[in-house]
Amino acid sequence: MKNILLSIFILTTWVVSSQTNRFIRMTAEMLKIMTLDDGTDVEYWGYSLIRDNGAYNASLPGPFLEFNKGDTVTIRFINNSPEDHTIHLHGLDVDQANDGVPSTSFAINPYDSVDYEFVANHAGTFLYHCHVLTTLHLTMGMYGMIVVNNYPDSLRLFDGGPKFTKQYSFITSDMDKDWNLNPLSINPMFSFRANYFMVNGLSGNQLYTSNSDHIESYYSNTDTTVLRLSNIGYSKVRYIFPEELNAKAYMSDGRVLTQSFDCDTLEIHPGERYSIVLIPEMDIDTDIFVEYYEARNGELQHTNRIRLNRNLGLDEDDLSAENVLIYPNPTKGLFYFRTPDTGKELYVFDLSGKKVYGEKIHQYSTPINLDDLKKGMYILKYNGKSFKLVIH
Repeated sequence: MKNILLSIFILTTWVVSSQTNRFIRMTAEMLKIMTLDDGTDVEYWGYSLIRDNGAYNASLPGPFLEFNKGDTVTIRFINNSPEDHTIHLHGLDVDQANDGVPSTSFAINPYDSVDYEFVANHAGTFLYHCHVLTTLHLTMGMYGMIVVNNYPDSLRLFDGGPKFTKQYSFITSDMDKDWNLNPLSINPMFSFRANYFMVNGLSGNQLYTSNSDHIESYYSNTDTTVLRLSNIGYSKVRYIFPEELNAKAYMSDGRVLTQSFDCDTLEIHPGERYSIVLIPEMDIDTDIFVEYYEARNGELQHTNRIRLNRNLGLDEDDLSAENVLIYPNPTKGLFYFRTPDTGKELYVFDLSGKKVYGEKIHQYSTPINLDDLKKGMYILKYNGKSFKLVIH
């Protein structure tokens, strides 16, 4: 089964009758660098799809994999790194040889390759991750998400289940930054302490201002939203949904629940997955909160926010006012606020609504220094108007 590949190429998908044979190529990379929300640069390792021309670029989390129910899937994994790795297909019905657990199958040696093969028998939400030195390889970023759609009725969650018009996928994870800063000289595995908490590889302002990691779900007789939620971190995660969303859980761990349940609050333990349906009773402009709890003592460690219905809030067209100039914007912290209308208070708020700065404007051009604030987007309010400021 194992073989050395001297060249890398990708095969296209072909369809046989109603069943599709999917053949994809993936690889692993190390020594990648990511910038955290606090500006710290850390190392990560990751998975990547191999493109037609042989190029690849690992990401955290790894590439989102999507299949249809009934697909016969082959993942050729090429370990393009100096460490052993695997792909554990978490929750999928695979045999022991394709499960990616080294103690019961095998690890992939550096620069070796293997084919993982399975049939996607069940629609649902799944995970994949490396199962070599699992704690280390998870904090380093070797994980991703798999969705199996309910083919051929792909806009129905499962046979006989609710229909939906759009779906979003979120994978929560954590890391011990000390390990990522020095992965080859870590302490024993039991010393792992999560201190950075992510949704789709982002945290804090990086997540909240992301152009892709937000949810649009509005009141409509025809608009229904599905959230596919998974947790690959070592923290217990709690999603808190606004009541007006009418969130309801229909699937867990890739299987249909015997009884769906309302879930304004939903706890997801490490390795669990849920499929949630949102049917809003009104258009709301608020956030979904994601809390992270230390699994050993239940202590709340961090809260992230997923932005909901961003177009109902501070619209780009409204974030301006005549005769007001903010420059430079984006800024590294120092900027000038110019207005002919002086004598009023200028306030700066972060995206949680907390006031982080305020002063009365007495000059037409006022220098303001906010270099003690974190990178991200802030809202300036002056004379009843709102303005966007980006600190980078």
